[in-house]
Amino acid sequence: MLDILIAIVPKIDPDAPTIGPALLKTHVQDAGFSCEVIDLNIKLFKAAQEKNMEHVWNYDDHFFSTDWSDPYLSDEFNEFYEEFKHVFDSWIEIIREKNPRYLGLSILSIYSQSVAIKIGQLVKEQLPHIKILWGGPQIEFGIDKFVELGYLDHYIFGDAEKSLVEFLKGNFDYIGIDSVEKINQLHDLNSMKFPNYDDIDWNEYYDPEGELTTYITGSRGCVKRCTFCNVHKLWPDFRFRSGENIANEMIYIKERYNRNIFKFTDSLINGSMKAFRELCQVLSDYKKEKDNELSWISQWVIRSKSQSPESDYIAMKESGCIKVEIGLESFSEDVRWHMGKKFTDEDLWWCLEMLNKHQIRHVVLMIVGYPTETQEHHEHTLRCVEKVYANGWDKYTRFSFGNTLMLSRSMPLYDLVKDELDYFNSNIDWKYKDNDLETRIRRFKEVNDLVDKLSSQGITEMTAKALKNYDKKLEGALPNDRWDG
Repeated sequence: MLDILIAIVPKIDPDAPTIGPALLKTHVQDAGFSCEVIDLNIKLFKAAQEKNMEHVWNYDDHFFSTDWSDPYLSDEFNEFYEEFKHVFDSWIEIIREKNPRYLGLSILSIYSQSVAIKIGQLVKEQLPHIKILWGGPQIEFGIDKFVELGYLDHYIFGDAEKSLVEFLKGNFDYIGIDSVEKINQLHDLNSMKFPNYDDIDWNEYYDPEGELTTYITGSRGCVKRCTFCNVHKLWPDFRFRSGENIANEMIYIKERYNRNIFKFTDSLINGSMKAFRELCQVLSDYKKEKDNELSWISQWVIRSKSQSPESDYIAMKESGCIKVEIGLESFSEDVRWHMGKKFTDEDLWWCLEMLNKHQIRHVVLMIVGYPTETQEHHEHTLRCVEKVYANGWDKYTRFSFGNTLMLSRSMPLYDLVKDELDYFNSNIDWKYKDNDLETRIRRFKEVNDLVDKLSSQGITEMTAKALKNYDKKLEGALPNDRWDG
């Protein structure tokens, strides 16, 4: 009998499987237990493609949202389920055939919870002898209620490399099992084993550019404590692998599974400059020796010129870096300081200059409508966007003004501003001084209109999707018709 079947739960990007299940499989098997991995996400995505509904994976989040006022599945998701009932039924047949003691559901984000709930309902109805285990970074919210409603039997909170093994041994008192009181964080990331993707059919995966991508983790946690982010709650301490250890895994995956583009799951690749420089050196040497393609993509934190001189950007390029995402968030220093992003304007312009000089593509992640953002800050943002285009940097610089700030009660930011909020009707509909929903919508459209105007390619696909989805989300959400929350 199979000890555990770990399932990758929709929705996630369909370009590659998440790394967690394959990583856990190695640890579980090395401990003497049997384990298989199945990617439900790619199966549902391919079924959606056949119905010309793959756009759901790009921006239609409402199908996968859970109604938090009453944690049952939304009417919209139930309609989605009826459309793809045959896919869910096929999953149940696979689970029936595998007949595991435990079905582990990997929950990457809140957009995986609706599917996990439906799977729980179906398994409880048809295969009640199989116990359901949830794990992943976003299981904390609503988890006790979901257990009470019978959607799952157990859950693991925090890093699971050790706790899943203890769970299978029957040690349910181990830290992180069925409790969110204490976070189980793996402190020595070099002790992580390389992932086992032997159950994965790589031919199934979809990438619009035909790239052979896979995910890799070099660190957990973050060196920052941004007010709008909960990473430090999941991983209180920033932990990282040595650069050599990371590079060795990339080379192993490249040679065993023929994947040549690695996407880092890290909050930042340059949290430890020592490890980062070692990674670049090993990869550069490998590429020169083997004369083959090996590239990587990651998130990047802005550092000063003294912390990250031009030699670092040269090393990035030589090691195969083809793109980074930068959490700039705001062009205004005082807004960034309130966020906890304490880098100067000089630092940010140095970073953008170097990335453009060395032809490294980068997406600048921006937030519209941070509570302390004023009209003056907004005008400054517009001028800075114009400066980027005036510098001729649009070939390698792309902006992502993907949404206005969603102010969640789970954010540290909420506690900082809650006493000065005029009202809070939902995470979209709130007012802080002169910063209300109508103002944020206007700013969002103004800055995206400017980017579209300045872009040599006209309106970008990303912006088009964001605006279309935003209009859906905001329908009826203006202050004269506010949500009940």
